[in-house]
Amino acid sequence: MDEKQVQKRLKKTVKYAVLTVVVLLITAIFLVLFLNSTVRRTVDEQMRNETDEYVRRVNKQVSADLQLLETVASLLGDSGITESDGFSEIMEHAYEQNDFLTMGYFSASGDGVVVSVDGAQAMMLDENQTEIQSVASEAFGGKTVISDLFWSSLTDETVFVYGIPVIENGEVRGALCASDHVEIFTDILNGKRVMGGSGRIHMLSQNGDFLIRFGEAVVREKPVSIFESPYLQEYECAEIQRKMQENQETWFSFRYDRKTYRAFLEPVGINGWYLFCVNSVDESSALMLFTVKVTGCIFAGVLAIIALWLVFAQRVVRKNTRELQELAYYDTLTGANNFSYFRQLAGERMRETANCTIVSLNIHQFKFLNEMFGKERADKLLCHVADTIKSSLKYDELFCRESADYFYLFLRDTGREQIRKRLEKIMEKSAQYSADSREGYHVFLYCGAVISSKDEVVYTLDQMMTHVMFALAKAHETHQNNVWFFDTKLHEKEKMDNYVEGHMYQALENEEFLLYLQPKIDLRTGGIGSAEALVRWQKKDGSMIYPGEFIPVFENNGFCTKLDIYMVEKVCRCIRDWIDSGFDPIPISVNQSKAVLFEKDYIGRIEAAVRKYNISPKLITLEILEGAALENAEELNEKIQILKEDGFCISMDDFGSGYSSLNTLSRINISELKLDRAFLKEAAEDQNGKSKVILEQITKMAQKLHIRTVVEGVETEENDRMIRELGCDYGQGYYYGRPVSAEEFTEKLYGTKGVL
Repeated sequence: MDEKQVQKRLKKTVKYAVLTVVVLLITAIFLVLFLNSTVRRTVDEQMRNETDEYVRRVNKQVSADLQLLETVASLLGDSGITESDGFSEIMEHAYEQNDFLTMGYFSASGDGVVVSVDGAQAMMLDENQTEIQSVASEAFGGKTVISDLFWSSLTDETVFVYGIPVIENGEVRGALCASDHVEIFTDILNGKRVMGGSGRIHMLSQNGDFLIRFGEAVVREKPVSIFESPYLQEYECAEIQRKMQENQETWFSFRYDRKTYRAFLEPVGINGWYLFCVNSVDESSALMLFTVKVTGCIFAGVLAIIALWLVFAQRVVRKNTRELQELAYYDTLTGANNFSYFRQLAGERMRETANCTIVSLNIHQFKFLNEMFGKERADKLLCHVADTIKSSLKYDELFCRESADYFYLFLRDTGREQIRKRLEKIMEKSAQYSADSREGYHVFLYCGAVISSKDEVVYTLDQMMTHVMFALAKAHETHQNNVWFFDTKLHEKEKMDNYVEGHMYQALENEEFLLYLQPKIDLRTGGIGSAEALVRWQKKDGSMIYPGEFIPVFENNGFCTKLDIYMVEKVCRCIRDWIDSGFDPIPISVNQSKAVLFEKDYIGRIEAAVRKYNISPKLITLEILEGAALENAEELNEKIQILKEDGFCISMDDFGSGYSSLNTLSRINISELKLDRAFLKEAAEDQNGKSKVILEQITKMAQKLHIRTVVEGVETEENDRMIRELGCDYGQGYYYGRPVSAEEFTEKLYGTKGVL
């Protein structure tokens, strides 16, 4: 990164810092607004809850009065005394038992008795005020009625009237009426602790007129209706009127005497009455609003401190940027980009175009170079390699040193031959360092490469960084300057190897390794003389993994020692099943890897397997590879002798596959010799007959050593005829039968007279 880029980034950092302060300031403003809104909502919720409580009280008072009147009406109707001479005295007695201003009874014909503090007097219904007549008329219709508030000429005060039908023998005989003064509601609404003392409750009619005012009203002018100033603006009136006519609750705010008030209208549920709650916002939320303001001031102070700190930090960053960028982006030894910065720059270039090549370059046996020549000389070699790579790069190309002797290159070329030539030139120039040093040690390098091209396959950077390591590992297999390009087949193999290693123990536990059997034909009788046990891996989903995909992995990681014993147990179980089913069992051979043969408890585990299933060791042939015999013949021969004394048969597998030594036959005490399929193939294709002669002589030699012979790879009738003529004992191959599951083998062997 050059100075201009540094300055550019510094300016960007400052911009981000300023933006951060602005964002924090905006956040503070929004926080204050949010808190203020929360306070408002809290106050509104409190107003609603308290108004609900007053509505409940009003309805409770009305319900109590109606219940009392209904009780009196029920007694009058059930007793049938409304026409008796002493009815006036009865009404006076009922009046004395309650707190109503007046009580009256009117028959359907209009006759009636009205009781007040002055006593009882006969009075026709039409002699009463129209409000009372209206209530009585509705009561005659069987309804329970409550009138609006009105001025009573009888009591000279504002009252309202209840009306209850009096029913006798199922028919309405009259109407029981009672009036009460408005003070019963005033007592309810004049609580001194509405909203903690900052609120007032009024009662309104459905038209917005004041029916009852709070004793200390906010608005001193006492307007007749809330639709007059100062409560509502003209543009608000229509909407509020509509909601009140529909018995909906509603909110509004107004200012009076330089204070803001919040107003809430809630229907009472009686005659369209409303409770009108007015609350001083400033008084009810003063503490909370003060808290919000203090919080805002503290936040602003913090922002100011942060801003000052950012200015100071920016100066410190500017002073130390060069040192920091060296540590952050460059390798301190070679001056090359470090791995993190390389990935960053490569990612930016790949966003411009995906056509590129990622190369990983490594030095063979670099750790020994460190040991032989010392760290200083090794470091000089790394610097030489870095300089060589740097001088070979084109425009828009990159390289880095990740760690130790690992280098990565980002190239724009995508042609394999062109890339190969460039890398070979780099490796040759890098190796020149060792020639110039006269140390007599030649430095070799190896490279893995992966190409991303729109004409073939486009990879992401992460995919390329993963794939290039697979290619590098492949290139490392040869100790010379080498370039290996990643391909899909290699990747699929690596993926399969990874799956195998990751699931092998679980597969063994779940018995996903299946026993397959392939027949060995006794060439003298033409029948099946024995069988070879082969393993197949069937996953839970039914798909199959074949030996060529997992056996090499197991041989490398040592898991074959567990699988070999597992297969011996499988074979023993199979033979036990044959015996239990009444079949005459045939011997089965089981492959044993080199690793398992030299385990300390190997013989004990094999012996335990045959004892567990109670079968004869003579039915088990243990096949060992020729290579195992060559490494430690003495130790192996000791184990073979013990196994043979137990009754096991020992077979040498793949004889002649590449390690063949006739001396092995004299050193290892085997019972069977399996000739590799390559012998038969060469003998069948040999025009001069030399291979056939060698095969014949090996067979005769084995016979003289009392070792039976098995020829693998018999695929044609001509192969079968040849090995019979040569005097071989057994033949094995697709000509006689392919490997099949133990179940299918059993069915074919014993279910159809042993003919496959």
